[in-house]
Amino acid sequence: MNDSEEDRYTLPDRRSQTASSAAPSSSIYNPNVRSILQSVSTIIHSQMLEDSSLGREIQSTSDLFYFSEEKYIREHPEMFDEQRRALLRKTPSVDDIFEFMRALYECAQFSPECCIICLVYINRLIAFTGLPLSPTNWRPIILCSFLIGQKVWDDRYLSNADFAYIYPFFSTEEINKLEKKFLELINYSVTVKATLYAKYYFELRGLYNEANNFPIEPIHNDKAKELEGRSQWISKLEKERSMSRTTAPSSERSVI
Repeated sequence: MNDSEEDRYTLPDRRSQTASSAAPSSSIYNPNVRSILQSVSTIIHSQMLEDSSLGREIQSTSDLFYFSEEKYIREHPEMFDEQRRALLRKTPSVDDIFEFMRALYECAQFSPECCIICLVYINRLIAFTGLPLSPTNWRPIILCSFLIGQKVWDDRYLSNADFAYIYPFFSTEEINKLEKKFLELINYSVTVKATLYAKYYFELRGLYNEANNFPIEPIHNDKAKELEGRSQWISKLEKERSMSRTTAPSSERSVI
């Protein structure tokens, strides 16, 4: 990740050959796509400010500390000078959050619907664990929620190694562990029901003044069934993989 203020979210564009191509209408330069990212950024920023005002912090002994960049600063102090530490610890603006999500979108080419699923998973993590959003954990949490959301929603998606390339703060191994920890903390609950998706959709659209230009539409019955069926299948798969790691000899265990 670049150290300068203006360039820190300019990520290299390394699309996996397995990643799906975005249609021209889904370009980030289309203001309609920008609107959904801005709406999600606004909600995340509001939650972070609320958590900060309540003085909520994460202890270094907690599993939730795994998502804090402070953990990696402590483990690799030689990689972080004072300027970079200050930058990472700075409370982000809505625009900062938007630019980070924009950079991920540019590289990974998520479908716009992944933004809604991303927010569902972030709120699910908060509900399951009481996690407070902070200046040093919002980036890893967004990264994980997008990574998992793309696997649930999109037919083709980037590998974890691709994410390690476009966001080089973490190695592939660290992203594997972050994904595993995220799934464990939400109890592998990746199912997104149509009614929940609709609730989030209308709340996000309500933050955008020109509702008629919102980039996506509520999902219809056939797509809703596909979403629920796919996420239930992934939830079952991840539980099975978790059980196999528990019972397999240590030399044969794999990471997600």
